[in-house]
Amino acid sequence: MQSDKSTCLDGSAYLFLFAHPDDDVFVAGTMKLLLDRGADIHCAWVTSGDYFGQQGQREEELAGAMRILGLGKESIHLLRYPDLGLVSRLDQAADAVAALMELVRPDIVFANAFEGGHPDHDSVNFLAYEGCARAGMSSSLYEFPVYNGSGPFYYWWWRINRFPDDGVHVLHNPLADDAILCKYKMMRIYAASQWMYMIPARLASSKNSLRNVGEPYRECPSDRDHTVRPHGGKLNYERWFNFFMRIRFKDFQRSVLNARSKGR
Repeated sequence: MQSDKSTCLDGSAYLFLFAHPDDDVFVAGTMKLLLDRGADIHCAWVTSGDYFGQQGQREEELAGAMRILGLGKESIHLLRYPDLGLVSRLDQAADAVAALMELVRPDIVFANAFEGGHPDHDSVNFLAYEGCARAGMSSSLYEFPVYNGSGPFYYWWWRINRFPDDGVHVLHNPLADDAILCKYKMMRIYAASQWMYMIPARLASSKNSLRNVGEPYRECPSDRDHTVRPHGGKLNYERWFNFFMRIRFKDFQRSVLNARSKGR
């Protein structure tokens, strides 16, 4: 760990919320550290990544990745909301996440970062906040980056496994070699269907970087407003993917306002 004091490894019960199978590789080393410490970990995938008809394959990949990680079937939760369908179903999905939180009672929740990379990722970040509110829980919330569109133009604005430069303090969990190997093996499992994401994810996760710096994460601000754009640049899904996503931030914003608990 960095010299910064963080309690992310001090809990006994954890819930990791992911938008899609393969998002878990970005925080796989941290999960391995926690499992090795005997922490009670539950993981939930809100969608099965089924937009292109690959639900069966992606759930098989997920099962294989979790066997490598060492997570038991009883700790795997598949909510199976439609891939690219979360923005229009935030209210319904928030009830499902709240019910899961009431069952698991996590001290700490990890979720996809609110970074404007994919609308489902941003939705899951909102669901972490809203699920806690509906369940009446005060779990500590942390987020991990996947990708966003705030990078330099010579990388086509992509920023992979790094947060936007928004001034929020970033922490890291340095990994031992066995955790790094676990992470790499999980990437290979998902590469069967998601090679276009796993190749850059692997390139952005060198062994030296993971060992000496670690996986990035940060505490979620308690006053986050999901109706405000996550960074000042153009959002990744509005720049690159909207030809099939057809989702803009104003759609996400409208759904948040409809689903958000009063008083938040």
